[in-house]
Amino acid sequence: MGNVNAHDDAPSLLPLSPKVSRKERAAVLLALGGTSTIAGRALDVDPSTVRRWRQTPGFRATVSDLRLRLIGHDLVGALAAVAASENGGGQ
Repeated sequence: MGNVNAHDDAPSLLPLSPKVSRKERAAVLLALGGTSTIAGRALDVDPSTVRRWRQTPGFRATVSDLRLRLIGHDLVGALAAVAASENGGGQ
């Protein structure tokens, strides 16, 4: 049967409407930390296509925006919390 890779089940785990384009779904997967290969295979798109999308400024901006939304709008507060935890709670 061969090796089973973690990304093999990705299409069934991606809870997005089929009305959302493959390009938009790829942006979500990349924002979540996926690679071009994982996104391509999950969406039945050649990974080189995803890599080409990643080269366009609009697509990169979309991925960046999604990443910021994932960590919250208070990026400065999030960074301060991380810094405080690394310094023993800011004491």
